[in-house]
Amino acid sequence: MRKHHALLASLSLGLAMCAYSPQTGIMTADWKPPAKSKDQPQKVMIAWESESFITGSMTFTLGRGGQRYVGPYMLIEKTTSHVAAQSLYGLWDDGIYDSRSVTGVNPWFEPGWGVSFWVSHYDGHVVSGLNGNRGGKARCRFTLANTEHGIPGGGTGKCQLSDGGLLDASF
Repeated sequence: MRKHHALLASLSLGLAMCAYSPQTGIMTADWKPPAKSKDQPQKVMIAWESESFITGSMTFTLGRGGQRYVGPYMLIEKTTSHVAAQSLYGLWDDGIYDSRSVTGVNPWFEPGWGVSFWVSHYDGHVVSGLNGNRGGKARCRFTLANTEHGIPGGGTGKCQLSDGGLLDASF
């Protein structure tokens, strides 16, 4: 009987350890500095590390010795808990980003959306909110090539920077 308990405990522990293995990767992005900047456009590497299938962290640095951005990401699905999405939603709900389209509507975020609409709008996308070590902020949205494979499955995306810069990414 003891052998069976020990075997069951070992199997349970083994399954728990194999249930999810964190992954890491790099996205390449083209950085377009804001118009007022003297910086030149350049390639930027966005590093990511998963914590689970739907969450993790991202980081990138702009320019040599430039501002370093770090923050969480989340794969948004219609089933995503509004409580879980609230922290990222809060990072996106910031007047520092001004990206009105010709029609006057912000294609990234409208404050009147509320968290429920925001989750529906970004269903199947990875969103991220990052803070810079010099006070800057960035928000990113990525369209996955295959939602079932997550970020490792590839895709494209964009990041808006609070200073007006943009990143155009592929992975």
